[in-house]
Amino acid sequence: MPVDKITISLPEGLVLAIDEISEAEGVSRSQVVREAAELYVSDRAMARESVRRREAADRTLSILDELRGRVPQDARSTLDILREARGALDEEASR
Repeated sequence: MPVDKITISLPEGLVLAIDEISEAEGVSRSQVVREAAELYVSDRAMARESVRRREAADRTLSILDELRGRVPQDARSTLDILREARGALDEEASR
């Protein structure tokens, strides 16, 4: 995989922390910074996806609320409605 080199400036305390991790884990500074950057980018992508999903869910709920207002309310029980529908189907089938 091609690698681009970049130059960055970091506060001294952060560099010391990176060096401690690097030494403790036996990896290079570059590896520590690379893994940290990958986590950051991944977290940001997941946050954007989470916002996108929340917005989609909100739109869906809004549509459902709108549709609920359009559906006439029926005082009959679901079972009565199903029996009526079944009766109409039985009548059609017997013709």
